[in-house]
Amino acid sequence: MRVRTFLLILVAFVLAAALVQTFLANRELLVGSELELWGGLRVAVGASLALAFLAGVFLTIGIGLVREAGRMLDHWRMRKQGRKLEEIEEEYSRGLVALLEGREDEALRHFRAVLECDSRHFHTLVKLGEVLRGQGRHAEAIEYHRKAHHLREDNTQPLYALVEDHEAQGDMDRARAVLGRIIAINKQSIAAWRKLRSLHIKEQNWEMALAAHEKVVKLADPQSDHDAADRRFGAGIRHEIASARLEAGQTKEAISMLRRLIKEHPTFVPAHVRLGEALRRSGQESDAVAAWNTGFEATGSPTLLTALEEHYMEREQPLAAIEALKRCISNARKDTLPRFYLGKLFFRLEMLDDAMSVLSSLESRATYAPTLHYLLGRIHERRRNERAAAAEYRKVIQESELVALEHMCRACGETHVEWVDRCAACGEWNTIEVNFREEIPLEELGISAAPMYTAR
Repeated sequence: MRVRTFLLILVAFVLAAALVQTFLANRELLVGSELELWGGLRVAVGASLALAFLAGVFLTIGIGLVREAGRMLDHWRMRKQGRKLEEIEEEYSRGLVALLEGREDEALRHFRAVLECDSRHFHTLVKLGEVLRGQGRHAEAIEYHRKAHHLREDNTQPLYALVEDHEAQGDMDRARAVLGRIIAINKQSIAAWRKLRSLHIKEQNWEMALAAHEKVVKLADPQSDHDAADRRFGAGIRHEIASARLEAGQTKEAISMLRRLIKEHPTFVPAHVRLGEALRRSGQESDAVAAWNTGFEATGSPTLLTALEEHYMEREQPLAAIEALKRCISNARKDTLPRFYLGKLFFRLEMLDDAMSVLSSLESRATYAPTLHYLLGRIHERRRNERAAAAEYRKVIQESELVALEHMCRACGETHVEWVDRCAACGEWNTIEVNFREEIPLEELGISAAPMYTAR
């Protein structure tokens, strides 16, 4: 027996003994005296006290029983609700596992089962909408994501999902409108500004994309590599704006924008290429050539060598093209690429001796140059030196790995450079084989397998 229980029993005995002693001491008063109640009813004082005591006892017991019954009922409800929540979470987890394993239809069944038990399950509404969007059922996805948003209006997750829904549906206006609501909730959301910038870029609305980009840069962390890439992203947007101005005939404005862009981003190759084109369109051909030369010196990009070569060849000035490439060689810190382009130009002009002299000097410099060996092979072939040409072509084949066998997955058709035990694309084992067919089906040759008859 516990100490507490023993003490309660002891107190009860003491009280009972005190009551009995009190009753015996006042027996004549309690039994002989009467109390007059309503309606002339008379009751002994002792009986009235006993009745009052019993009434209090039963009232106390009744209140205790009601309270305990309420507690038991609440406990039962909580246990029932807990079991229901466990079943819901288990069903939701099954849906997530099915989704991760690529079984979308099964995931949908699990998520719908969750909503049958709890139509206000926030995470299920969001996930179900994402699955439906992936299946191209955009209207249904939008409906579920709207329900999730109404449940938690201060949560931006359903709003981002709605942006993706409208974008997938092709409704860019609504996608931007939802992004506006996100920004109204959190004006410092760099993710929302990035997404808005992405939508404007998708629509090629470069001016609005630049405005959104400036917001991104303002909110970006200068110490973050990702945010640093964001800042560089703006160079591309400004390049597109300048290109649009150029196409619209606003040449001077385009040239001014491109010069500012190059000053801030000296290694941005597209701006150098486009600046030369803009100058050439405005009749400043010498400035265009100077811009491409400057661009090559700053970037070392062979694209600018191609621009120089094509500029002079279009004007039937091959000697000027040769001189331009020679200047690039003399000014370059690493002259392998400009020498290769000069040799290629010599080959294009049928100056085979010069081409051979320049290109053969590069063989020791280049560790991987199938195009170089191809050009040397062509030169030997034109000189009717078949053995030397064959040797160069062998180098092309060797460096290009043209003789390497290709492996293909029978399950999904994914190709692999070498054999593996499991396909990384579909996850199947024992499906990788060499992609080598002993014969070509007649259907691929366009020949009918059945005999054909003609009537004359």
